[in-house]
Amino acid sequence: MKTTHCFFSHIAFGTDARVHATAKATANLLIEINDTAFTFGAKERHLKVSTLTKPQKVELAGEIAKTAARDYLKLERVFRKFPVQQFVDFNPTGTPSYISIRSSPTKVLPSGSKIWRLAESESDKLRTKPLPVPSKESEARTGRRHAHSAK
Repeated sequence: MKTTHCFFSHIAFGTDARVHATAKATANLLIEINDTAFTFGAKERHLKVSTLTKPQKVELAGEIAKTAARDYLKLERVFRKFPVQQFVDFNPTGTPSYISIRSSPTKVLPSGSKIWRLAESESDKLRTKPLPVPSKESEARTGRRHAHSAK
């Protein structure tokens, strides 16, 4: 039985621990974990796939997908300069039908995990929660905080 797990991930990058509030860059990824990648990930973790329950398989697929995302991001020069990354949104998603007519994945990792880097409009279709829109008050507080901390 072939099983594919797909995850949508919105990742923020920054130079300090407040990356969520001060993101310098973001990436939207669709990560596909197929049977090959799943089995590879289970073996790396010394797990026997046949003994796992369905929720354990989904959890394991999520761990494998996060590892795949991190591996992909390490390969991308543009993200290497940011010491801090945070998964802002990371959730399972159905296999998007438009992926089947799309070009090849952005990257296929040695484990078999497939990663598509999505444009903002594509990621909006998969995002499970809206990104926070900073209000004028929060921008003013953030600006005052940065100005105060610079003194």
